[in-house]
Amino acid sequence: MKHFRFFLAPVAAIALLGASDLFGFSPDVSAALTRQFGEAQLANVVLARAKASEADPASWSVYSRDPYRPGEIVRAIVTNNGTAWSAAPAGTGDLLKRTPTKNLDLKRVKFDSKAARFAATQAAGLAKSGFAKVEYQLAANEVTGSPEWGLALQDAAGYEVGFCVVSAETGAVVSQDWTPKNDPAVSASTPKPTDGEVAAKKVKQKARKAWDWTENAGRETKSFFKELFKRGN
Repeated sequence: MKHFRFFLAPVAAIALLGASDLFGFSPDVSAALTRQFGEAQLANVVLARAKASEADPASWSVYSRDPYRPGEIVRAIVTNNGTAWSAAPAGTGDLLKRTPTKNLDLKRVKFDSKAARFAATQAAGLAKSGFAKVEYQLAANEVTGSPEWGLALQDAAGYEVGFCVVSAETGAVVSQDWTPKNDPAVSASTPKPTDGEVAAKKVKQKARKAWDWTENAGRETKSFFKELFKRGN
């Protein structure tokens, strides 16, 4: 455990760190995107994702609105080789069946993926639950535009045991839902939930579905992707 300043912000917090501070969604990810594609890439980002893993992510998929072709999305893969981040094109077109309604202002992201995981770890402890893997998503709240982390929490087998939404501006847990794996015999003897409990569960399920961004196959872009953004600078 140690103190350090998070992504583009004068805010200190405590986070669980891996072997290298280079991992997680850090300022270096944004810098890699800017180096490869220019400032227009960052201005149009709508979603960042990392596949479920036990360690800090070393690869991110970053989706942006195409500034030259309305309605289309461009995707970049940002990876870490152990010492630095680099970005590469990974498709364009109708890549998401659901696209976040607001662009993601990365300058408002004060708490990175490590801090979000730490917040989820604390929430899991209070809920008497636990997880082994985390699937990360970063997007803007569709109402306020505030950046938020959506964390799908999984056990070692890949079963989703919980989902937390963490504010990327304050580090606070916005919502959480835990899915216990109960024995059928135990579940049968569990008292029927009250109307209030059912309503609360529906709210949590709605919050979870809001983070269900489904990928479509896209066109390969190769060098065109790089030129696309550099024309905007």
